[in-house]
Amino acid sequence: SGCATGGRAKATSEQATSEQAKAAPEQAKTAGEQAKAPKLVLRVNCAALEPYTDQAGNVWLADQQADPNKTWGAVGGMTVDRGELSIAGTDAPKVYQTERYSMEAYKFSIPNGKYTVRLHFAETYDGITAEGQRIFSVGINEQTVLKDFDPYKEAGGFQKPVVKTIEDVAVTGGEIVIKFTMNVQNPEINGIEILSK
Repeated sequence: SGCATGGRAKATSEQATSEQAKAAPEQAKTAGEQAKAPKLVLRVNCAALEPYTDQAGNVWLADQQADPNKTWGAVGGMTVDRGELSIAGTDAPKVYQTERYSMEAYKFSIPNGKYTVRLHFAETYDGITAEGQRIFSVGINEQTVLKDFDPYKEAGGFQKPVVKTIEDVAVTGGEIVIKFTMNVQNPEINGIEILSK
């Protein structure tokens, strides 16, 4: 029934736009120009089986494996759901309760342009008890963006979120590839956001 509601809402919104167009052609033109270049917003809750809406109202997609028929997905790796962990200091605690680890990459087919990429991490594996026990590097489109990254150290301890924001990621080949390289222990990630500028 959610789809039907969504359909009705869309129809209503289009109808309102066409009524506004009759009343204010210039305003409609501006709306039309904006419609040509919608802002891309993609949020992935890594390892999650179902979509999730955080406390700020942002929708995070369930995770998926890369596949020729899909526009994005993880290349390899394992997933774990750590259940109702207490994660403070975030509007999206559920993002940090699931984790994909040991993956080679995430691939996203997206239009060329400039993007902000936000990578979400939290050390939640109880085998890690101190700094230096999980270290890996992250590259985006062949450029290293995090070298020798230690989620435990960066967050200041266990079960604490840390977000790394990479601004002005230029896409010229129609995709973003986020690659993970192991140093000590397996790389891990909890959430990914890709936002067009």
